[in-house]
Amino acid sequence: MTQQNQPNTNPTQENIGVYQQPYQDDEIDLRELIKAIWDYKWLTVIMCVVAIVGSVFYALNAQEWWVAKGKVLKPQLNDVAVLYSQSKKVGAIVNDSNTKDIVALFEPATLFKIFINSFNSSLNKKQFLEKNSIFLDYLATKEIKIPTDELTAKNQLLRVAYRHALNSWMKEITASIDAKSGEVSLSFRTPTKMSSALLLNEYIAFISEEVKDNQFKNFLLFLDSSKQRLIVSIEITKKRVAKKLALLLKKTEYAYQIASQAELVDYQTNLNPNEELFQINLGEKVLKAKVKVLKSITDLSILDPSISGKQITLDSLNHLEFVDDHSFTPFRYLEIVEPPLARAAPKRALIVILATLLAGMLSIFIALVHYFMTKKDPE
Repeated sequence: MTQQNQPNTNPTQENIGVYQQPYQDDEIDLRELIKAIWDYKWLTVIMCVVAIVGSVFYALNAQEWWVAKGKVLKPQLNDVAVLYSQSKKVGAIVNDSNTKDIVALFEPATLFKIFINSFNSSLNKKQFLEKNSIFLDYLATKEIKIPTDELTAKNQLLRVAYRHALNSWMKEITASIDAKSGEVSLSFRTPTKMSSALLLNEYIAFISEEVKDNQFKNFLLFLDSSKQRLIVSIEITKKRVAKKLALLLKKTEYAYQIASQAELVDYQTNLNPNEELFQINLGEKVLKAKVKVLKSITDLSILDPSISGKQITLDSLNHLEFVDDHSFTPFRYLEIVEPPLARAAPKRALIVILATLLAGMLSIFIALVHYFMTKKDPE
C-alpha cells in the first residue's frame, strides 16, 4: 500500500508531459482564423467595391484595340504562269550562269517569301503609316505632332513622342508562319473595328505592289545587264578579230610584194617548208587574190563564229515581247480579311474580375496579418 501512494518519479514520464504541452499550444484554430476574417468583412466589402468601381472606370476608358486577321498561302504556278514562262524564255535565250536568278524571280515560293519578308519589314511599315490618314488622325487625336528636322529641345521631345506612337503601331502589324502547314497569318491591330480590316487590306495591297514592282525592276535590270554584256562582248570580240584581220592582211601584202619581186607567179611546193613568216609559196596570183578578199571582208563573224552567236542572242532579247502583267499577286488567300467580331483589348469583364479577386485577397491578407500581430500568447 505504501508503494502505491508514492508519487511517480520516473523521468521518462515527466519528459513526455513536458513536450506534449507546447505542441498543443502551437496548433492553429481554423475557427479563430475564419472569425478573424469575418471581423474584417466590411474592409473586404469596401475594398472590393472600390476595386470594382476603379476597374470598371479603367475598363470603360482604356484604349480599345481591334485585330483584323487573314491567312495566306504561296501562290500556285498558274497564278504567275505568264511571267514565269517569260522568265524561263529569257533564261533559255541567255543560257549562262545567271539563268537560275532570272527564272527564280517569278517562282511562287520566291514571290511568297519576298512578300512575307516585305510585310514584316520595319521600313515598309514606317513608309505605309507615315502616309496613312487613319494613323495621322490618331496622332491628331492624341495631340502628337510630327517632328521636323530642327535640332531643338522641343523638336526632340516631339520626335520621342512621335517615335513612340509610330513604333507602337508598327508592332501591331505582324505576319506569323505556321511551320507545319505553311500558312501565314496576317494581322493588324488598331483602335477601331473597321479601321483594322481597312488598314490590313491596304497594307497587303501596298506590300503586293511593292513586291511586284521590285520583281519587275529586277527582271528589267537583268535584261538590260544581259544586253550590255552581249554588246560589250561583241565589241571586244570584233576589235580583236579586226586587229587579227589587219595583221593577216599586212602579212599577205608583204608576201605578195616578195613573190612579185621574186617572180614567183604560181604556187611553189618547195617553198616555206617550215611555215615561215610570209607565205610566198602561194605565189603572186594567189597572194594578190587573197589581199583583195581580205580587204573586202566586212562580216567579222567569218573569222570568229562566236560573234554571230552573240549577235543572235542580242537580237532575240531586243525583239522579246515583254508582258508587264501586274494582275498577279505574290500570295493566295486562305481566309480573306474581314472586320473582327470581338474586341481584342481591353478585356473588361476579365479586368473587373481580377481586380475584385485581388482586392478580396488583399483584405484577407490584412485581416490575417492583424490577427497574428494582435494575438496574445497564453501564459
